[in-house]
Amino acid sequence: MASTAVACGTEEKLDAGAKVERAFDRLGEERAVAMEFALDANADAVHDALKDGKDGKDGKDGVDREAAGILAGLKVRYAVVSDRPLKEQDDGKGAHRASAAGQLAKKDGTVLAELRSVDRKMYLRGDLKAFAGMVKPKNAEERSEHRDFDEALKRIDRMPDSLAAVRNALKGEWVVLDAREFEELAKKKSERDGGTGSSGELDAKTRKRVTDAFRKTLTDNSTVKEAGTRNGAEHVKVTVPARKAAGQLSEALKPLEKQLRAAGKGKDLGALEKAPDKDVVFEVALKGGRLSAVTVDMAALDKEVRAPLPLKVGFDSTSVTVDAPSGARKLSAREVTEALMRMVGADADRLGGADRGL
Repeated sequence: MASTAVACGTEEKLDAGAKVERAFDRLGEERAVAMEFALDANADAVHDALKDGKDGKDGKDGVDREAAGILAGLKVRYAVVSDRPLKEQDDGKGAHRASAAGQLAKKDGTVLAELRSVDRKMYLRGDLKAFAGMVKPKNAEERSEHRDFDEALKRIDRMPDSLAAVRNALKGEWVVLDAREFEELAKKKSERDGGTGSSGELDAKTRKRVTDAFRKTLTDNSTVKEAGTRNGAEHVKVTVPARKAAGQLSEALKPLEKQLRAAGKGKDLGALEKAPDKDVVFEVALKGGRLSAVTVDMAALDKEVRAPLPLKVGFDSTSVTVDAPSGARKLSAREVTEALMRMVGADADRLGGADRGL
Protein backbone atom coordinates (compact mmCIF):
# COMPACT_ATOMS: atom_id res chain seq x y z
CA MET A 1 0.00 0.00 0.00
CA ALA A 2 2.64 2.46 -1.08
CA SER A 3 0.08 5.10 -1.90
CA THR A 4 -1.07 5.24 1.71
CA ALA A 5 1.90 7.40 2.54
CA VAL A 6 0.69 10.91 1.81
CA ALA A 7 1.81 14.17 3.31
CA CYS A 8 -1.02 14.72 5.74
CA GLY A 9 -1.82 12.13 8.37
CA THR A 10 0.80 9.68 7.10
CA GLU A 11 1.16 7.82 10.35
CA GLU A 12 -2.59 7.30 10.74
CA LYS A 13 -2.94 5.94 7.20
CA LEU A 14 0.06 3.63 7.53
CA ASP A 15 -1.40 2.27 10.74
CA ALA A 16 -4.78 1.69 9.05
CA GLY A 17 -3.15 -0.03 6.08
CA ALA A 18 -1.09 -2.23 8.35
CA LYS A 19 -4.25 -3.26 10.21
CA VAL A 20 -5.93 -4.38 6.98
CA GLU A 21 -2.81 -6.24 5.83
CA ARG A 22 -2.48 -7.99 9.17
CA ALA A 23 -6.17 -8.94 9.21
CA PHE A 24 -5.75 -10.78 5.91
CA ASP A 25 -2.54 -12.39 7.14
CA ARG A 26 -4.42 -13.70 10.17
CA LEU A 27 -7.23 -14.96 7.97
CA GLY A 28 -4.76 -17.05 5.97
CA GLU A 29 -3.29 -18.42 9.19
CA GLU A 30 -6.68 -19.69 10.38
CA ARG A 31 -7.76 -23.31 9.97
CA ALA A 32 -11.43 -22.35 9.69
CA VAL A 33 -13.26 -19.47 8.06
CA ALA A 34 -16.81 -18.64 7.03
CA MET A 35 -17.92 -16.01 4.53
CA GLU A 36 -21.46 -14.69 4.19
CA PHE A 37 -22.58 -12.70 1.14
CA ALA A 38 -25.70 -10.51 1.31
CA LEU A 39 -27.02 -7.25 -0.05
CA ASP A 40 -27.26 -4.71 2.77
CA ALA A 41 -30.43 -3.20 1.36
CA ASN A 42 -34.22 -3.63 1.49
CA ALA A 43 -36.43 -4.60 -1.44
CA ASP A 44 -37.15 -0.99 -2.49
CA ALA A 45 -33.45 -0.12 -2.55
CA VAL A 46 -32.60 -3.23 -4.58
CA HIS A 47 -35.38 -2.43 -7.06
CA ASP A 48 -34.23 1.18 -7.42
CA ALA A 49 -30.72 -0.05 -8.12
CA LEU A 50 -31.50 -2.87 -10.55
CA LYS A 51 -34.71 -1.86 -12.33
CA ASP A 52 -34.54 -1.51 -16.08
CA GLY A 53 -34.94 1.77 -17.94
CA LYS A 54 -34.80 5.42 -16.92
CA ASP A 55 -38.58 5.67 -16.62
CA GLY A 56 -38.56 3.52 -13.49
CA LYS A 57 -40.64 0.75 -15.02
CA ASP A 58 -39.75 -2.91 -14.88
CA GLY A 59 -38.23 -3.96 -18.19
CA LYS A 60 -37.33 -7.37 -19.54
CA ASP A 61 -33.67 -7.02 -18.56
CA GLY A 62 -34.17 -5.45 -15.17
CA VAL A 63 -35.16 -6.79 -11.77
CA ASP A 64 -38.85 -6.41 -10.97
CA ARG A 65 -40.12 -5.71 -7.48
CA GLU A 66 -40.74 -9.36 -6.66
CA ALA A 67 -37.23 -10.39 -7.71
CA ALA A 68 -35.82 -7.41 -5.80
CA GLY A 69 -37.54 -8.67 -2.67
CA ILE A 70 -36.07 -12.13 -3.22
CA LEU A 71 -32.56 -10.73 -3.66
CA ALA A 72 -32.87 -8.48 -0.63
CA GLY A 73 -33.91 -11.43 1.51
CA LEU A 74 -31.18 -13.87 0.47
CA LYS A 75 -27.82 -14.69 1.98
CA VAL A 76 -25.17 -17.15 0.86
CA ARG A 77 -22.75 -18.67 3.35
CA TYR A 78 -19.61 -20.69 2.70
CA ALA A 79 -17.42 -22.24 5.36
CA VAL A 80 -14.35 -24.45 5.47
CA VAL A 81 -12.59 -26.19 8.34
CA SER A 82 -9.15 -27.52 7.48
CA ASP A 83 -6.39 -29.51 9.14
CA ARG A 84 -3.85 -26.90 8.04
CA PRO A 85 -3.79 -23.11 7.62
CA LEU A 86 -5.97 -21.94 4.77
CA LYS A 87 -3.09 -20.17 3.03
CA GLU A 88 -1.46 -23.55 2.36
CA GLN A 89 -2.40 -25.31 -0.86
CA ASP A 90 -3.63 -28.89 -1.11
CA ASP A 91 -0.72 -31.21 -1.97
CA GLY A 92 -2.95 -33.18 -4.36
CA LYS A 93 -2.18 -36.51 -2.66
CA GLY A 94 -5.15 -36.70 -0.35
CA ALA A 95 -3.14 -35.86 2.76
CA HIS A 96 -4.92 -32.54 3.11
CA ARG A 97 -8.37 -32.89 4.64
CA ALA A 98 -10.96 -30.16 4.87
CA SER A 99 -14.65 -30.10 5.74
CA ALA A 100 -16.71 -27.55 3.84
CA ALA A 101 -20.26 -26.27 3.68
CA GLY A 102 -22.36 -24.04 1.46
CA GLN A 103 -25.77 -22.70 2.33
CA LEU A 104 -28.38 -20.64 0.49
CA ALA A 105 -30.88 -19.20 2.94
CA LYS A 106 -33.29 -16.38 3.55
CA LYS A 107 -32.34 -13.73 6.05
CA ASP A 108 -35.23 -14.87 8.26
CA GLY A 109 -33.35 -18.14 8.77
CA THR A 110 -35.23 -20.35 6.28
CA VAL A 111 -32.71 -22.69 4.67
CA LEU A 112 -33.40 -23.18 0.96
CA ALA A 113 -30.49 -25.46 0.13
CA GLU A 114 -27.41 -26.68 1.95
CA LEU A 115 -24.47 -28.92 1.21
CA ARG A 116 -21.73 -30.21 3.50
CA SER A 117 -18.63 -32.24 2.73
CA VAL A 118 -17.29 -34.14 5.73
CA ASP A 119 -14.89 -37.13 5.72
CA ARG A 120 -15.36 -37.81 2.00
CA LYS A 121 -19.14 -37.92 2.41
CA MET A 122 -21.53 -35.38 0.94
CA TYR A 123 -24.59 -34.29 2.90
CA LEU A 124 -27.31 -32.22 1.26
CA ARG A 125 -30.84 -30.95 1.60
CA GLY A 126 -33.09 -28.68 -0.44
CA ASP A 127 -36.58 -27.39 0.25
CA LEU A 128 -38.45 -27.21 -3.07
CA LYS A 129 -41.62 -25.97 -1.39
CA ALA A 130 -39.74 -23.07 0.20
CA PHE A 131 -38.20 -22.20 -3.17
CA ALA A 132 -41.61 -22.24 -4.86
CA GLY A 133 -43.13 -20.09 -2.12
CA MET A 134 -40.73 -17.25 -2.91
CA VAL A 135 -42.48 -16.50 -6.21
CA LYS A 136 -46.19 -15.66 -6.44
CA PRO A 137 -47.95 -16.33 -9.77
CA LYS A 138 -49.10 -13.09 -11.43
CA ASN A 139 -51.00 -14.31 -14.50
CA ALA A 140 -52.82 -17.33 -15.92
CA GLU A 141 -49.69 -18.88 -17.40
CA GLU A 142 -47.76 -18.61 -14.13
CA ARG A 143 -50.74 -19.95 -12.16
CA SER A 144 -50.82 -22.96 -14.48
CA GLU A 145 -47.08 -23.52 -13.97
CA HIS A 146 -47.60 -23.23 -10.22
CA ARG A 147 -50.31 -25.90 -10.32
CA ASP A 148 -48.01 -28.16 -12.31
CA PHE A 149 -45.31 -27.67 -9.68
CA ASP A 150 -47.76 -28.47 -6.86
CA GLU A 151 -48.65 -31.68 -8.68
CA ALA A 152 -44.96 -32.55 -8.96
CA LEU A 153 -44.61 -32.08 -5.19
CA LYS A 154 -47.53 -34.45 -4.67
CA ARG A 155 -45.81 -37.05 -6.86
CA ILE A 156 -42.78 -36.75 -4.60
CA ASP A 157 -45.00 -37.60 -1.62
CA ARG A 158 -46.32 -40.63 -3.50
CA MET A 159 -42.87 -42.08 -4.21
CA PRO A 160 -42.40 -45.61 -2.84
CA ASP A 161 -40.37 -46.27 0.29
CA SER A 162 -37.48 -47.41 -1.89
CA LEU A 163 -37.10 -43.74 -2.86
CA ALA A 164 -37.50 -42.35 0.66
CA ALA A 165 -34.07 -40.71 0.48
CA VAL A 166 -35.14 -38.75 -2.60
CA ARG A 167 -38.29 -37.61 -0.80
CA ASN A 168 -36.16 -36.45 2.11
CA ALA A 169 -33.70 -34.56 -0.06
CA LEU A 170 -36.45 -32.62 -1.87
CA LYS A 171 -38.39 -31.78 1.30
CA GLY A 172 -35.60 -30.17 3.27
CA GLU A 173 -34.31 -33.22 5.16
CA TRP A 174 -30.69 -34.37 5.21
CA VAL A 175 -29.41 -37.15 2.98
CA VAL A 176 -25.89 -38.51 2.60
CA LEU A 177 -24.28 -39.74 -0.58
CA ASP A 178 -21.05 -41.23 -1.79
CA ALA A 179 -19.15 -38.19 -3.02
CA ARG A 180 -17.11 -40.17 -5.54
CA GLU A 181 -20.20 -41.66 -7.18
CA PHE A 182 -21.88 -38.32 -7.67
CA GLU A 183 -18.66 -36.54 -8.63
CA GLU A 184 -18.34 -38.98 -11.51
CA LEU A 185 -21.92 -38.31 -12.60
CA ALA A 186 -21.37 -34.55 -12.32
CA LYS A 187 -18.18 -34.85 -14.35
CA LYS A 188 -19.95 -36.74 -17.14
CA LYS A 189 -22.80 -34.23 -17.22
CA SER A 190 -20.44 -31.26 -17.24
CA GLU A 191 -18.41 -32.79 -20.06
CA ARG A 192 -21.59 -33.25 -22.08
CA ASP A 193 -22.42 -29.58 -21.42
CA GLY A 194 -18.93 -28.47 -22.44
CA GLY A 195 -17.67 -27.83 -18.90
CA THR A 196 -14.68 -29.10 -17.00
CA GLY A 197 -16.53 -31.52 -14.73
CA SER A 198 -15.43 -29.87 -11.50
CA SER A 199 -17.57 -27.52 -9.42
CA GLY A 200 -14.63 -26.10 -7.44
CA GLU A 201 -17.03 -24.37 -5.08
CA LEU A 202 -16.43 -26.15 -1.80
CA ASP A 203 -12.72 -26.95 -1.69
CA ALA A 204 -10.04 -25.21 0.32
CA LYS A 205 -8.32 -24.02 -2.86
CA THR A 206 -11.43 -22.03 -3.75
CA ARG A 207 -11.50 -20.44 -0.30
CA LYS A 208 -7.93 -19.31 -0.78
CA ARG A 209 -8.77 -17.92 -4.21
CA VAL A 210 -11.62 -15.86 -2.78
CA THR A 211 -9.64 -14.42 0.12
CA ASP A 212 -6.67 -13.70 -2.14
CA ALA A 213 -8.96 -11.83 -4.52
CA PHE A 214 -10.23 -9.67 -1.67
CA ARG A 215 -6.69 -9.03 -0.46
CA LYS A 216 -5.58 -7.85 -3.91
CA THR A 217 -8.67 -5.69 -4.27
CA LEU A 218 -7.98 -3.90 -1.01
CA THR A 219 -4.19 -3.59 -1.20
CA ASP A 220 -3.30 -2.84 -4.83
CA ASN A 221 -2.86 0.92 -5.43
CA SER A 222 -5.03 1.82 -2.47
CA THR A 223 -5.27 4.66 -0.01
CA VAL A 224 -6.40 3.83 3.51
CA LYS A 225 -7.97 5.91 6.25
CA GLU A 226 -9.30 5.23 9.74
CA ALA A 227 -13.10 5.64 9.92
CA GLY A 228 -13.82 5.32 13.65
CA THR A 229 -15.40 2.59 15.77
CA ARG A 230 -19.01 1.40 15.54
CA ASN A 231 -20.77 -1.57 17.11
CA GLY A 232 -17.53 -2.86 18.61
CA ALA A 233 -15.65 -2.85 15.31
CA GLU A 234 -12.89 -0.62 13.96
CA HIS A 235 -13.78 0.72 10.53
CA VAL A 236 -11.23 1.47 7.84
CA LYS A 237 -12.01 3.04 4.44
CA VAL A 238 -9.95 1.73 1.54
CA THR A 239 -10.10 3.70 -1.72
CA VAL A 240 -9.01 2.01 -4.96
CA PRO A 241 -9.47 2.64 -8.72
CA ALA A 242 -12.81 1.09 -9.67
CA ARG A 243 -11.73 -0.50 -12.95
CA LYS A 244 -8.79 -2.26 -11.36
CA ALA A 245 -10.83 -3.38 -8.36
CA ALA A 246 -13.74 -4.63 -10.49
CA GLY A 247 -11.84 -7.47 -12.12
CA GLN A 248 -10.37 -8.62 -8.83
CA LEU A 249 -13.67 -8.33 -6.98
CA SER A 250 -15.55 -10.28 -9.65
CA GLU A 251 -13.30 -13.24 -8.87
CA ALA A 252 -14.23 -12.99 -5.20
CA LEU A 253 -17.95 -12.81 -6.06
CA LYS A 254 -18.05 -15.99 -8.13
CA PRO A 255 -19.56 -18.13 -5.31
CA LEU A 256 -22.61 -15.84 -5.39
CA GLU A 257 -22.87 -15.58 -9.17
CA LYS A 258 -25.37 -18.36 -9.89
CA GLN A 259 -27.74 -17.36 -7.09
CA LEU A 260 -27.77 -13.71 -8.16
CA ARG A 261 -28.42 -14.65 -11.78
CA ALA A 262 -31.31 -16.94 -10.84
CA ALA A 263 -33.01 -14.56 -8.43
CA GLY A 264 -32.30 -11.47 -10.51
CA LYS A 265 -33.62 -12.87 -13.80
CA GLY A 266 -30.38 -12.33 -15.66
CA LYS A 267 -28.85 -9.50 -13.65
CA ASP A 268 -25.32 -10.65 -12.80
CA LEU A 269 -23.52 -8.56 -10.20
CA GLY A 270 -20.41 -10.70 -10.54
CA ALA A 271 -19.85 -9.63 -14.16
CA LEU A 272 -18.11 -6.31 -13.55
CA GLU A 273 -16.63 -5.86 -16.98
CA LYS A 274 -16.98 -2.11 -17.53
CA ALA A 275 -16.58 -0.37 -14.20
CA PRO A 276 -16.70 3.44 -14.19
CA ASP A 277 -13.38 5.28 -14.45
CA LYS A 278 -13.38 6.55 -10.88
CA ASP A 279 -12.40 5.56 -7.37
CA VAL A 280 -14.45 3.21 -5.23
CA VAL A 281 -14.48 2.97 -1.43
CA PHE A 282 -14.48 -0.33 0.46
CA GLU A 283 -15.38 -0.14 4.13
CA VAL A 284 -13.50 -2.74 6.14
CA ALA A 285 -14.64 -3.71 9.64
CA LEU A 286 -12.12 -5.23 12.06
CA LYS A 287 -12.84 -6.87 15.41
CA GLY A 288 -9.94 -7.80 17.66
CA GLY A 289 -7.58 -7.39 14.73
CA ARG A 290 -9.56 -9.93 12.69
CA LEU A 291 -11.43 -9.23 9.47
CA SER A 292 -15.14 -8.92 10.28
CA ALA A 293 -16.74 -7.52 7.12
CA VAL A 294 -16.09 -5.76 3.83
CA THR A 295 -18.83 -3.55 2.34
CA VAL A 296 -18.84 -1.94 -1.10
CA ASP A 297 -21.44 0.00 -3.07
CA MET A 298 -21.99 -1.97 -6.27
CA ALA A 299 -23.15 1.21 -8.03
CA ALA A 300 -19.54 2.38 -7.97
CA LEU A 301 -18.45 -0.73 -9.86
CA ASP A 302 -21.25 -1.29 -12.36
CA LYS A 303 -22.84 1.54 -14.35
CA GLU A 304 -25.99 -0.56 -14.80
CA VAL A 305 -26.61 -0.37 -11.05
CA ARG A 306 -28.65 2.84 -10.95
CA ALA A 307 -28.75 3.59 -7.20
CA PRO A 308 -26.70 2.77 -4.09
CA LEU A 309 -26.54 -1.00 -3.54
CA PRO A 310 -24.20 -2.06 -0.73
CA LEU A 311 -22.91 -5.62 -0.84
CA LYS A 312 -21.63 -6.88 2.49
CA VAL A 313 -19.30 -9.83 2.84
CA GLY A 314 -19.01 -11.00 6.44
CA PHE A 315 -16.04 -13.01 7.71
CA ASP A 316 -15.89 -15.29 10.76
CA SER A 317 -12.88 -17.28 11.89
CA THR A 318 -13.58 -17.74 15.58
CA SER A 319 -16.71 -19.94 15.80
CA VAL A 320 -16.79 -21.97 12.59
CA THR A 321 -17.73 -25.65 12.59
CA VAL A 322 -18.75 -28.04 9.81
CA ASP A 323 -20.21 -31.23 11.25
CA ALA A 324 -21.96 -34.20 9.69
CA PRO A 325 -25.72 -33.85 10.36
CA SER A 326 -27.35 -36.67 12.30
CA GLY A 327 -30.11 -38.86 10.91
CA ALA A 328 -29.17 -38.42 7.25
CA ARG A 329 -30.58 -41.14 4.98
CA LYS A 330 -28.27 -42.64 2.35
CA LEU A 331 -29.00 -41.52 -1.21
CA SER A 332 -27.66 -43.38 -4.25
CA ALA A 333 -27.31 -42.29 -7.85
CA ARG A 334 -29.67 -45.11 -8.82
CA GLU A 335 -32.41 -43.63 -6.65
CA VAL A 336 -31.97 -40.18 -8.19
CA THR A 337 -32.16 -41.65 -11.70
CA GLU A 338 -35.25 -43.71 -10.89
CA ALA A 339 -37.00 -40.74 -9.29
CA LEU A 340 -36.34 -38.55 -12.32
CA MET A 341 -37.62 -41.25 -14.66
CA ARG A 342 -40.79 -41.60 -12.59
CA MET A 343 -41.45 -37.86 -12.63
CA VAL A 344 -40.73 -37.53 -16.35
CA GLY A 345 -42.88 -40.57 -17.04
CA ALA A 346 -45.75 -39.13 -15.05
CA ASP A 347 -45.56 -35.91 -17.06
CA ALA A 348 -45.51 -37.87 -20.32
CA ASP A 349 -48.56 -39.91 -19.27
CA ARG A 350 -50.44 -36.75 -18.30
CA LEU A 351 -49.63 -35.04 -21.60
CA GLY A 352 -50.47 -38.18 -23.54
CA GLY A 353 -53.84 -38.38 -21.85
CA ALA A 354 -54.50 -34.76 -22.77
CA ASP A 355 -53.61 -35.49 -26.41
CA ARG A 356 -55.95 -38.47 -26.52
CA GLY A 357 -58.73 -36.27 -25.26
CA LEU A 358 -58.37 -33.86 -28.21
